[in-house]
Amino acid sequence: MTETNHKEILENFHVEELTLEEADETIVNSLERIERNGGVRGGKPTVLRTLNTLSSIAHSFGLSPEQLSQLLDIILIGKIDDTTTRKLIRLLLPRQHVPEMCAIKVMGCLGRRLAFSNQAALLRWMIVVYNVIDSRTKLQRLYGVAFHYLSYETLRTPLCHLLYYMTRREDVKPYRIRKLMDLQMTVGKEPVLVGLLHVYKSYFPDLILAPLTISNRTIFKCPDQPMSILIMGLQEKWSHLNQGQETTLVASKAPIVRSGVKRQKTSHTSLPDAYSIYRKGDDIKAIPLSQITSLNSLVKHIDTLALPDQLSSVLSNRVLQHVLCLQPSQSVVERISYWLGQELMDLWYWREKTNATKARFEGILSKVVEITAMIKDLLPIVEQFLMSFLRIWNGEDHQRNIFTLLTYLRPRSYEELHVHFLKPLHRLFYFMGPVWKGELILCYRKLLQRWAQFKWNEYLEVGRNPRLSKEGLQKLRRLFSALAPNVDYMGTIRALIGHVDSISSVALEMEHDHIAVQHAVLSFFDFTSSLSGVYKVPLAVIFPHSTIVYRCFLSDSGMALSRICGIVYQYKQAFESFEKDQQLQYELLVQSQMSTRKSDTGDDNPAGKQSLQAGAALPAPFEVPGYNREYVVLFNSFVMDICNFLWRNRAFNKTDKNALGFSMDHRTITQIKRVCADAGLNMNNMMSITHSIAMSGYSARFLKSLEEQNNIPEEKRLRAPASSSALKDMVTKGGLNMKFDEFRVQYLDHLEQNGFEGISQFLFDSITALLQRKLQSQ
Repeated sequence: MTETNHKEILENFHVEELTLEEADETIVNSLERIERNGGVRGGKPTVLRTLNTLSSIAHSFGLSPEQLSQLLDIILIGKIDDTTTRKLIRLLLPRQHVPEMCAIKVMGCLGRRLAFSNQAALLRWMIVVYNVIDSRTKLQRLYGVAFHYLSYETLRTPLCHLLYYMTRREDVKPYRIRKLMDLQMTVGKEPVLVGLLHVYKSYFPDLILAPLTISNRTIFKCPDQPMSILIMGLQEKWSHLNQGQETTLVASKAPIVRSGVKRQKTSHTSLPDAYSIYRKGDDIKAIPLSQITSLNSLVKHIDTLALPDQLSSVLSNRVLQHVLCLQPSQSVVERISYWLGQELMDLWYWREKTNATKARFEGILSKVVEITAMIKDLLPIVEQFLMSFLRIWNGEDHQRNIFTLLTYLRPRSYEELHVHFLKPLHRLFYFMGPVWKGELILCYRKLLQRWAQFKWNEYLEVGRNPRLSKEGLQKLRRLFSALAPNVDYMGTIRALIGHVDSISSVALEMEHDHIAVQHAVLSFFDFTSSLSGVYKVPLAVIFPHSTIVYRCFLSDSGMALSRICGIVYQYKQAFESFEKDQQLQYELLVQSQMSTRKSDTGDDNPAGKQSLQAGAALPAPFEVPGYNREYVVLFNSFVMDICNFLWRNRAFNKTDKNALGFSMDHRTITQIKRVCADAGLNMNNMMSITHSIAMSGYSARFLKSLEEQNNIPEEKRLRAPASSSALKDMVTKGGLNMKFDEFRVQYLDHLEQNGFEGISQFLFDSITALLQRKLQSQ
């Protein structure tokens, strides 16, 4: 192409109209023009015009590996002025991989030719594209070269970041540690030097005895976010060009931290592959991970294996996760935590919140959830991150993963739990929808379930302080953290239940008994009813607030009515189980009361917390929380009122022993009675299992099925809800010949077969005559 023709193209082209082949041709011609006119007298205007054209095309198409090498050669020659050179560096935008030779050339230019500011700019570019360099085998040999130039102030920050990527176990030498310490004494404790020393210490803690203070801020954050985002977009746009091409990423040379751009062919987060596991005491000889093909081979070689340098690959490699479980050394945990903390901070706090960064952040969280679910414990850095994250969380981004991680929190004092986790979530609670509220309550249920699986009753010391014994502190520890001594964990569980009890009442009211909220609330208390019985947690029975029981029972949902009946039945069983094992339970509960008497205050504590059964003698001046007579009477009123409503047709009755009529005042009951009279209804049976809004439909369908089985003519079938008088009347007219009590017993069996076990369990357990009638019919 002649000079004139190329000039016409530069003046008249439109980037969006170019094909990839035309863009490549224009890029090559532009680079040749810049190379010919760079450093030539009178050539600067031509260079600047061509540079504008090249910039437009490079931002849309990126540069191929060959074009990157050509542009880098032009930059490194040093004939172009510094300002234009900086503009050219901004155009090093790879659409595919970056040749390793480009990185080697950058390392070779350090200390000469270019201005130090431009050398630093090239190093920052290397950091951004580090993980799309096609190979780093030769580059790794230049570790000493990069380390040599740390004394250059302008280059120190990007070099520390680059060394942070490149450092492997064999790169940590005593003389390098001494140089870093001396440099720190000379220039002060610069964050980048402290960060690099921290990496060294993570490999060999014994070589660096001085404490290293790491701030909460990210030390090695992305050095050029706009360029990082632009390259990420180009990589995704032209990812199809990589298909069929073999690019070698030597995973054993992968960085400990990856804050730069990652090559992505999908929206998933790219993590280093696990290449090798090093023998202890012999770091030179590596065993390829591919040789560990099963758990049997892992067990066979576990004593001679150690984790690889690229510990971030633990998040995606199940074999390495098993190694981590078997070798959870402090240095290993610190290395993983340091990488993960840097990555999370970089993606969430420092980078621009684009769809791409959100997707990458979601990918990291998903990997963290996977390893957490496998190990059953949170990395300490994840707990720290959640504390900071929840303070500014909008409640929607990454909701599923955040809620899942919260279920793995370790047990702690309630004050700590409330300040760092419950309080921030409680602020969001009032602004979110019913589904979110339900998910949060289910999150608390799973958290409580994990805590309940600890064998608390085996390790709580007997005495005046309900604290874990020394044996308990050892045996109840988790993989990455031990339980703190001098913490009343039973008080924490009791207060957590109280907190959920409080927000559940609010959620049901705010969301008008939304099905998602109902399900979550009932699931939570369905579980808490099994704490003392199934899980043997040495804790008094804690049942839900009366508001929750009343609302769910009076709901128009058969699901809610049946489940609340089942929950009350399970609590009744828990009380009876507690009586049988009263001696041990009583002693532990008295201890808990003595230690937490002063701390159990505030709205988050359950109203009327539980204590021993009414009539049990309590040594003055102590009282086990909640087991006063009023509390037991309240629970007994639930049992009696539900029986009156469902079976005895005595709704809102208050004359029977323990009956409270769901605590409704006389004025309200009178008004309900008037409304029922105006509608021609009987208030006494309006909430029975045959007439209530929630159950009348099931009753009518069951009655119809019985009439069909007995071939009752259509005109002789009952058109109203089944009752004693209605069935008697139908018998005289030649209809279904069945007594009302017999109908209800069969109806209960029918409900149980169709998933309403709660109603039948409660009634058969609470009404002795009913159970006897069923046994006689069998």
